[in-house]
Amino acid sequence: MTISAPGVYDNVPAEQYHADRLLDNHMTVSASLLKILLKKTPRHAWLAHPRLNKDYLMETAAKFDIGSAAHALLLEGQDAVVVIGADSFRTKDAKEARDAAYEAGKIPLLTAQAADVVAMQIAALAQLKNHEEAFDAFAEGKPEQTLIWQEEGGIWCRARLDWLKERTGAIWDYKTTTSAQPDDWQRRLFDLGGDLQEAWYRRGVKALGLSNDPQFRFIVQEVEAPYALSVIGLTPAAQALGEMKVWRALEIWRWCRANDRWPGYPNQTCYIEPPAWEMAKGEEMKVRAEMAPLDALTDWQAPLTTEAAE
Repeated sequence: MTISAPGVYDNVPAEQYHADRLLDNHMTVSASLLKILLKKTPRHAWLAHPRLNKDYLMETAAKFDIGSAAHALLLEGQDAVVVIGADSFRTKDAKEARDAAYEAGKIPLLTAQAADVVAMQIAALAQLKNHEEAFDAFAEGKPEQTLIWQEEGGIWCRARLDWLKERTGAIWDYKTTTSAQPDDWQRRLFDLGGDLQEAWYRRGVKALGLSNDPQFRFIVQEVEAPYALSVIGLTPAAQALGEMKVWRALEIWRWCRANDRWPGYPNQTCYIEPPAWEMAKGEEMKVRAEMAPLDALTDWQAPLTTEAAE
């Protein structure tokens, strides 16, 4: 599929999207690239961009992952997976069926794997049905929509949304995890760059005129029974932080492209301040030392001697 203008596009193959073979004469920037620019360096981002790095090789090895399979089944339906009636891929027939599924762009599932993935799907839909806000999360709209838009300075941008409701511009992002406990995700989400991802997707939806204030929610589901899920949203402060990160990453991208320079880490010594929790530990040690000086300590255990050690 060739794209020549900003818009929302259906059925863009994942391989074409990730290889940035979208616009003939322009490379695009994605949320994942912006995360690399901020978390690492422009040099890392250059290496990860398929149109900057001519030696870039996209990982093509297919590996089963229950999260990926659940993602495909829940968002794209039965046509996204192929169930192979075998207990392993050791036999010739099973291997051929697996390879045929991958060739068709589908996820092959052994019988036991399929049972787990279907159980996840059923549990997710049942829980969403009873959720006060997400009851219609996947009731309308389309999965895997590709957004193409242009930012100031001629920067072409791309995003691939798990689920988009074009009527309202609402965005739903499905993630699988070992723990969907909301408190666990207070840190986990920022570690994954979820705030930047939300800001980027919302930016694309607004740029294309789908909504002036699109809703964004993460649906987070556990990969083990009972396959519990939670729905996570960001506060205005978290959204503002994500928008600031996008702004900063785009500034870095503009500078690197304009100067064709992709610096790595600083060539100067970096001095590191202790974080707050380490400072707190130091203060605690100081208080304890004042309360119990070494000459006041008592050894209530049997003394260690060289003879005993031998």
